Amino acid sequence: MLRKVWFIFAVTCLLTIPIRIYQLLMFVDTGTGFFTDGNVTAAAITVLLVISCAAMLILCRKSGGFTAKFGDLHSVPAVVFALLAAASMVAQSVAKLFEITAPVSSEVASPDIEPQTVQHPFLSAALAIVCIAAAVLMAVTAAGLARRSNPYRNFPVLALIVPLWSCLDLAVLFVRYTEVVNTIESIYAMFMVIFLLLCLFAQAQFFAGADDAKSRQTMLASGFCFSALSLTVTVPNCVMYVLGKPQVCSLSLPDSLVYLFLALFLQALFFPLVFPRRAVHGDGADRV
Repeated sequence: MLRKVWFIFAVTCLLTIPIRIYQLLMFVDTGTGFFTDGNVTAAAITVLLVISCAAMLILCRKSGGFTAKFGDLHSVPAVVFALLAAASMVAQSVAKLFEITAPVSSEVASPDIEPQTVQHPFLSAALAIVCIAAAVLMAVTAAGLARRSNPYRNFPVLALIVPLWSCLDLAVLFVRYTEVVNTIESIYAMFMVIFLLLCLFAQAQFFAGADDAKSRQTMLASGFCFSALSLTVTVPNCVMYVLGKPQVCSLSLPDSLVYLFLALFLQALFFPLVFPRRAVHGDGADRV
């Protein structure tokens, strides 16, 4: 059943990512930020995402979850992407804190131009601080996966820090929602972060050993949906930055890298569940 979910996820990404790159390259009014094709490509991407997410949610509910333990999810890609996600989260947060604390220059080129300041500085600072803590826990998770040993077994409350960051991130994104020109981009970003929050909370239950069949199903279903949305949004976004093209996405490049690496981490984490290997007997396979 999970292979069907993964197949739907892969096909969705293979369809939506090229369409979205083409959309951003060809059908963006740089003056207004709106699409110039009558939202045909946006509708196509949205329909594909809605259908695929609905199918993945249904199939994951029917799958019955999984019985694997923490150590069974070990893989080199999962460790690498967890570390990359942690590094990008730290870099993003430190840059934001420097931006918030930087003195505002009183010298402007024109009296009609107001100096640039960070919007919602206190909320952004709180998010940056929590994000650094979450990045540390992502690195701890990577170390645990590398050693096939669950680092949250004795300190289960620490598993809640990463979903706490995601919850605060969703709040900040919601505050910025009305500041984005393109509503479709905002909807993509909002649902992406909502699915991420659901996945991380269920994942925290799994790491802490307080999960059940439903929470494992939620972890898989929301994780696949987040990954599909994330790759659809972040990969074209990163391509546009590389090409030096104007953006209509509500996410900055640092934000895009964070969500991109998190999506790749989750897919690497799920891969042993989708394509299970033969059971490895020994001390390492029994640790949780």
